[in-house]
Amino acid sequence: MIYADVVGYAATVVGTSMMLPQVAKSWRTKHMRDVAFGTVILFVLNCALWGTYGVMIAAQPMIVANVIGFGIGLVLLTLKLRFRRN
Repeated sequence: MIYADVVGYAATVVGTSMMLPQVAKSWRTKHMRDVAFGTVILFVLNCALWGTYGVMIAAQPMIVANVIGFGIGLVLLTLKLRFRRN
């Protein structure tokens, strides 16, 4: 079981960090015209659904990954709305 947790937490690190380069680039350039609004919405929805599923099956790595991912998604959504005119 410990190996499954290690793999789960490794996936958490990779999965939650995959959108961080986009957050950093968007913050630096002050625009998100290359990022589709639908992509951001689907990412947030995906994290919400997987996080809910993780709670339902008590999968701690899945919960952690998707709570963090949901937060990153909200940051992306905020940036998309804030920089929509740039």
